[in-house]
Amino acid sequence: MARGRIIALVVAGAVALAACGMDPTVTAQRADQLGFDPIDPVTPLDTIDPGPIDPGDPTTPAVPPTTAPGPTVSIPADPDAIDFGPNKPSKTYDEFLLAVMTDLEAWWSEQYPAIYGEQFEPLAGKVYAAYPGRPDDIPGCGSPSTTYQEVQQYVAFYCGVGDFLVYDDSDDGLLAQLANDYGPSTIGTVFAHEFGHAIQLRSGNLDRSLATILTEQQADCFAGAWTARVANGGSATVRYSDSDVTAGLIAMTKVSDPVGIDQFTDGGHGSGFDRVGAFQVGFTEGVGRCAQILDDPLPLVPNQFTSFDDQTNGGNAPFGYAPDDLLGFLPNDLNLYWDQQLAGQIPAMGPLELNVVNSADGSDCPDLRGDLARGTALCSSTGEVVVNEPAALDLYRSLGDFSIGYLLGSAWSEAVQESLGSDLTGEARALLNDCLTGGWVQTVILVDTPNGLDLPRPRAEGRTSTVSAGDLDEAIQALLLVADAGNGDNVVGSAFEKIAAWRTG
Repeated sequence: MARGRIIALVVAGAVALAACGMDPTVTAQRADQLGFDPIDPVTPLDTIDPGPIDPGDPTTPAVPPTTAPGPTVSIPADPDAIDFGPNKPSKTYDEFLLAVMTDLEAWWSEQYPAIYGEQFEPLAGKVYAAYPGRPDDIPGCGSPSTTYQEVQQYVAFYCGVGDFLVYDDSDDGLLAQLANDYGPSTIGTVFAHEFGHAIQLRSGNLDRSLATILTEQQADCFAGAWTARVANGGSATVRYSDSDVTAGLIAMTKVSDPVGIDQFTDGGHGSGFDRVGAFQVGFTEGVGRCAQILDDPLPLVPNQFTSFDDQTNGGNAPFGYAPDDLLGFLPNDLNLYWDQQLAGQIPAMGPLELNVVNSADGSDCPDLRGDLARGTALCSSTGEVVVNEPAALDLYRSLGDFSIGYLLGSAWSEAVQESLGSDLTGEARALLNDCLTGGWVQTVILVDTPNGLDLPRPRAEGRTSTVSAGDLDEAIQALLLVADAGNGDNVVGSAFEKIAAWRTG
């Protein structure tokens, strides 16, 4: 997070409220109810664990909470869908990966002709599991063979030369770690992404002179579209639960470009914000939208540091309350945003002040709104945002400064709802807060983006806060941390719902 740069406004005035459906009523959609038309992973970011996820067994039909039952018929997976080699140590999710590859082939055999107007050709090569001790029988990608060390470096990749896919199946690789921490559906997401590159070869798009980030964005979108299929009961082979969808989002953040890397250079994949966004567009808008992305790309946010100070401090402003500290300039910017940009829209809302306490039960506010244990809450009667300093500082140290930006933005958004007399409660209210917070975030994104997009537009005088590289990823990590475990909990919204609402703003 930084100050003093050229900045701008995308959503202004009543438009910000309208974009979030503030009438002041709003309808919040569940991830598994959103409509849709019929990766080479790189070094992961250091992130906080968003909490335990029950991996379950994604090959077993699972009914998301409060939804109609999914298919009960299970079509057996193709046992030859993956070449496991002669001496592979078995894993509990091997059958699941076979089911994923079986379903990807079946899905694309339907989708490809409808989108590209020609017959889909299955992989000419195979899907290979690479691991220490496997003979050198995996074909090379421009060389006689592929070694395990090469696969270990890239985690997983698709090779157009032999039309094959290979992934790291070792016990201590990134994929095994993701499967252990969040469930095997994370590997399913990676497979769906890599299969997207095979689609790009068939459609001729890999022959075009395109920035790597665009083909990666499309592959992320394809992965999201396939995930919607298996989450919404479109597959008789694989069925994803809410937790599996969340795990897919987490996978996107774990394989994003490191902060400070220019994602527009050759081999760039995008920030966590970029990758999650492409995945969600595929999930909600469908594979047809994904097919258009190369010529109509999604907005991308800068991932490079723009000053020596930012590079030195990792893009994090000091945690403190002085004018140039995080808890000094962010509250000022939020007050200016809601006062100046929405002048006349919220006559009952004045500027909010911070009230710092030292514990989750350190406030005597009679009408506290929010979970102070997470770091912040609104005290409506006093016009204050209460900050639990130990919790906020812990989050700052774990995720970065803009995780605090998300929490503060949510508290100001809650004040907006109160001032407008919103009668929303529970999940719907929390999701609207996320959307309104996203509207503010759009106004602190730098003007000069490497891909030349005209975003954002000039904003009012007096506001100097801007995001730094990695800030939006930090906000996504905070959203993952505070989200409900599943769509059916209906407390503050699932990870998918919260991120989607935030991005909508």
